[in-house]
Amino acid sequence: MIRVLFTQTQMKQYRLPFFTKLHATLLQDGIEVKVAYSDPAGVDKLKQDNVELPPEIGIKVPSYCILGGRLFYQALLRHALVADLVIAEQAIKNIHSYFLILSRMRGRGRLAFWGLGKNNDPGHSRLSEKLRPCIARRADWWFTYTKGTADWLAANGVARDKITVMQNSTDTRGFAAKIAAIPEEQVNQARKQLGIAPGSRVGIYCGILVPDKAIALLLEAARLVRERVPNFHLLVLGGGSESARVQQAALEAPWIHCLGPKFGEDKALFFKMSDCFLLPGRVGLAILDSFAAGLPLFTTKISFHGPEVEYLEEGVNGRMTENDVEAYAESVTEVISNPEILENLKAGARKSAEYYSIEAMVERFRLGILRCLRVTGLVAGAINGAPAFPGDERGSSIK
Repeated sequence: MIRVLFTQTQMKQYRLPFFTKLHATLLQDGIEVKVAYSDPAGVDKLKQDNVELPPEIGIKVPSYCILGGRLFYQALLRHALVADLVIAEQAIKNIHSYFLILSRMRGRGRLAFWGLGKNNDPGHSRLSEKLRPCIARRADWWFTYTKGTADWLAANGVARDKITVMQNSTDTRGFAAKIAAIPEEQVNQARKQLGIAPGSRVGIYCGILVPDKAIALLLEAARLVRERVPNFHLLVLGGGSESARVQQAALEAPWIHCLGPKFGEDKALFFKMSDCFLLPGRVGLAILDSFAAGLPLFTTKISFHGPEVEYLEEGVNGRMTENDVEAYAESVTEVISNPEILENLKAGARKSAEYYSIEAMVERFRLGILRCLRVTGLVAGAINGAPAFPGDERGSSIK
């Protein structure tokens, strides 16, 4: 059996369905997937959005933050050395990735990266961006988040026939099913408890509360929307450094509801009572929650969006305005005041959720892994008597 090892800094809830489905799918191809990951550290502990993988998939390894988190090391090399293919997170600060590159250069297994390619985050160092293309070219294969990432890699010397665009996703179908299962009576009761009258328009923000999400702009724009749409309410789900700002806004305006972090059915309930997803700052995978709930996403033009912003189609499943409070508020006001426009955008969001699904992502990853193994001369069943992953009690199943 062929062994594929993924490396993950930590295991987020939204990745659990992906690895579970990919593991089951690839077993049918004679490929065993393992995932090496570590416990969260520092501020990531406070997010409370980590999970444990089942023992047949996950390998928990120690990790070490160095120089205040500027460098990161995971003790996963002994697991990587017995893998036929390692698929590592693309991160310049991950010291273990350089050991993986050296191992690959010495002919020990294949190495692939997955990630977002270019780093658009403000404050990144020039040195890291010079290193990024050099490191990218050292891999046997690439799994990119989006087509835009693939274009960046190709422009920096990575052959297009060694790139799989996986369309980074979450379990949109699972989240949509959770929302659909909530009875209207429960939604009406929750709205009543929050003081949201029938027929009111509701915007929702769900995610970490940090400056790059433009929480200040969100709150100021919401006040302008409220002036123009008197029955407008804003739900804010999440926690982070901007929590105090949201809590203060909620004290001053009872139509702003600061609800804290929510997951599972609780999260689904608040999405079901909403009309639009408001995220004026950095867009990432949250766009898929928006689509799964059938909510158009509203954001602004900034330079540091995540690659998933490519999923937004102007006037189809959302809107993007100038990075300006007035422009943003006006766009939201126009849509929620016009039922026909709103319903068309909701329909577009629901359609997008079907395309950007975890099932589609798993299949793209599967085909990419098979192509990588075939192109690099490794096919299922080619290795006999290979050692198990260290500590794997199921070693007898690896043939």
